Amino acid sequence: MEEKFHLAQNYMKVTSFGGRDAPFLARMPLLLGMSTTTHESSPTHPQQHRVAVVTGVSRGIGREIAGQLLAQGWVVYGCARRSPQDLEWSDDTGRLHYASADLSTEAGCQGWIDFVTQHCDRVDMLVHNAGSFVADTLMDAPAGQLEGQMSLHVYSAYRLSRALHPLLKKSDRPYVFTLCSVASLRAYPGGASYCISKFALLGFTKMLRQEWIQEGIAVSAILPGAVYTDSWSASPWPQERLMPPADVASAILHAYAASPRTVFEEILLRPFQGDL
Repeated sequence: MEEKFHLAQNYMKVTSFGGRDAPFLARMPLLLGMSTTTHESSPTHPQQHRVAVVTGVSRGIGREIAGQLLAQGWVVYGCARRSPQDLEWSDDTGRLHYASADLSTEAGCQGWIDFVTQHCDRVDMLVHNAGSFVADTLMDAPAGQLEGQMSLHVYSAYRLSRALHPLLKKSDRPYVFTLCSVASLRAYPGGASYCISKFALLGFTKMLRQEWIQEGIAVSAILPGAVYTDSWSASPWPQERLMPPADVASAILHAYAASPRTVFEEILLRPFQGDL
């Protein structure tokens, strides 16, 4: 789908990618945030500012990641299926580029890629966070459900990583994070499609790590247990029993802040009292 935008009074009009076609207004930052790269800066991206691309920023872990990055002076390119009118949070920094994109479709991925590459000359951090949980078993999963989980969790990370690789190479500290899960390590009843796709995402992450070592691009898999997000809000477990999304986001920022001589290949986080 062709992207359409119009700059006016620091706002951008964008057509959603791969999903709803209704255009919307998203804030267009003028100044961004902190790098030592020597590449030429673009009109909207002074070279000293760090740039992150984060998927699935409308809520939960993605919202926390974007929020913490913005608080530290980063500019964030964030997407989700929701339109800005449906977002439950707002950016007060003026450094968030947001677009609606359905990354479970090839068209949605390509639209998001076009949006980023047209406005970015460098990517310092890429976070594959977009995802959703569906409950099913191998035998009762409706037709297409496994394919949908694979498209959202694995193929989107594959497509975005390949397309944004040239921009990552322009960073002096490029880092890729994939939001896997404890379900990437252990299968459990009632989550067949989800577990299969998360196992595959961890395998993709391991392969990416091996192939990009020589290019100086760090790659980490984040494997959280139960995190208190919308998907758990209706569960019988009290909020205090689950991890807060902010802790997962903090782990990512901590890994990024480490010496370039160190990489956290897999970061496993669990509720203090163990898995549910």
